[in-house]
Amino acid sequence: MKINKILLLFFCVSFGSIFILSGCSLFSRPKKIQVKIPQKFKYAVKTGNIPVKNDWWKNFKDKELDILVDDAVKNNLNYLIAVKNIQLAKTYVSQNESNLFPVVNFSFSSTRNKLPGYQTSIFSGKGSSGAPSAVIYNLNQAGLSASYELDVWNQVNNAVKQAKANVAVSQEDADVVKLTLISNVAQAYFQIITLEESVNNLKKQYKTQKNIVELYDVQYKDGIINAEPVETAKTNLEILKTELNDSIKLKDITKNTLAYYLGKFPEKFKFKTNSKTKNINGYDDINYSKLIPPNIPSDILTQRPDVKEAGYNVLSYAYAKKESLANFFPIFNLTGQYGYASLSLNNFITEANSVWNFGLNILAPIFNYKTNISIYKRSKLQYRQAVLNYRNTIINAFRETDSALADYKKDSQTLRSYENNYDYSVKLFHIYRVQYKTGIANRIAYLTYKLDMLGAEYNLINQNLIMSEDVINIYNALGMGLS
Repeated sequence: MKINKILLLFFCVSFGSIFILSGCSLFSRPKKIQVKIPQKFKYAVKTGNIPVKNDWWKNFKDKELDILVDDAVKNNLNYLIAVKNIQLAKTYVSQNESNLFPVVNFSFSSTRNKLPGYQTSIFSGKGSSGAPSAVIYNLNQAGLSASYELDVWNQVNNAVKQAKANVAVSQEDADVVKLTLISNVAQAYFQIITLEESVNNLKKQYKTQKNIVELYDVQYKDGIINAEPVETAKTNLEILKTELNDSIKLKDITKNTLAYYLGKFPEKFKFKTNSKTKNINGYDDINYSKLIPPNIPSDILTQRPDVKEAGYNVLSYAYAKKESLANFFPIFNLTGQYGYASLSLNNFITEANSVWNFGLNILAPIFNYKTNISIYKRSKLQYRQAVLNYRNTIINAFRETDSALADYKKDSQTLRSYENNYDYSVKLFHIYRVQYKTGIANRIAYLTYKLDMLGAEYNLINQNLIMSEDVINIYNALGMGLS
């Protein structure tokens, strides 16, 4: 008896110490992780003063692109799977919330029993003489039982909060998939348009170069020139043929990719771009600076879905750590049972036949301490890992944004160079076309300058694609595109 009192005292002292040191943390809200971020981005670019739309694809004012984006959001399977993950995460919330309520069970049984003769003699107090006969009887039982685990250490409530944090993680993950999808659709769309323009341009270059080869071949046969310019022209012709075939192949592959983004089979996907959407004469009308959001604050990156997802992951693991800490404390379980038991059904529900019991069970963890400490250490490591991932995600967001702005800034300079080069080549082509028609310049010189103009046009077409991709990358890096 004295030993039991000593053990009880030791348990109370130990339990009280643990509760004072760590028990209160089970009820507090996890601390928000603070990350100091730069006030502005490293690279500044010239922008328009007009605010751009958050649904940024509409800034390009292309109805076909708007339709494709809407179609992709409705039918892309990866995004639909991500949305389903939100619904799955919500089921864990309701599952954990159910632990806040008692478990109630109803039971009924009717059994037929046979009691041997020697047992009836024992129960009746008679001797074994006379060989009493066996007794056969029916036993009817009905009961209502309830069990409720008291959430003394806030473990169940923390589990609910963790589940809700995981729902938020799934929601932000779906937004990441959505933004990536919209960016991929827009880039694939502009790539197809550019490739169609490039194919048309390369066909013109190939035809022009073929004419040059034919003229050189005639001059070579007439003995006017040697074989070197002929072979050089033929080599250039083969290079153009290769580029043309590669562009056609890439256009088909990009169309198949766009069909995949829309959740469609390439065999059933038909897509024709509007020829008026892009053309070389219309590129001068595009002012990319008006597509960039003005006065971009650096704290906008905290609204990126991947940053928010990493933040909710920290919150989820913080609650998981609290749950694992609660394993060191005893479990208090209230149990109760009420019912009836009778040998006959005609007087089954009577007070005399009622049976009941109520109690409080206390289960204190002792021998599973090593398991609990391992779980707690793992939860602490997972939490610290989530914090590092959160900080890493923020730094990566700045890296992506600064890189996108730097690309845009440098590519804008390249675009201006290509525009100037194209303007010069057009002027020279017009000069030599006049000279060719008046007989001053020969046909090879005229075709050579035409080829130079087509090459400058080809570079300008593809540089405009790069600029469109730079703008899209800026939108994506800033996390724009969510309503």
